[in-house]
Amino acid sequence: MKTFSLEIITPERVAYKGEVEQISIPAFEGEIGVLPGHIDYLAMLNPGEIRIKKDDELKLFAVSGGFAEIHPKNVVILCETAESAEEINAERAELSEMRAKEKLSAAKSRDSGIKDTAQIEAQIQIAAARIRVVSDLKKRKKKRMS
Repeated sequence: MKTFSLEIITPERVAYKGEVEQISIPAFEGEIGVLPGHIDYLAMLNPGEIRIKKDDELKLFAVSGGFAEIHPKNVVILCETAESAEEINAERAELSEMRAKEKLSAAKSRDSGIKDTAQIEAQIQIAAARIRVVSDLKKRKKKRMS
């Protein structure tokens, strides 16, 4: 099967680098699937889940948003954070989501500015993406064991 080069880069590290067959990214306009030979495209990313397929294996990453530069032979994703499913602590992600929801509720009750609530909502989206990625990984492991 044809492949293309993928790099997921954060300010701290290269979270992923390799040849892949297909990816799915959480673009601002909606989820985008990318295959080899995709047209040139620049996409703004929402916090969410990146799914990478190679050799019938699926690798999952939670990202905090960013940008994806898509070309026919390579894709570069630049984001503030990117964590593979194996790196994520599920309990910490759930606690983070709960705290962010509490902060949002408090911010709305005291009528904080739109900027404050937007930042808190982004924190909730990031935590939810982490939880989804870990949940998907657990489901796949259970299927393999069955």
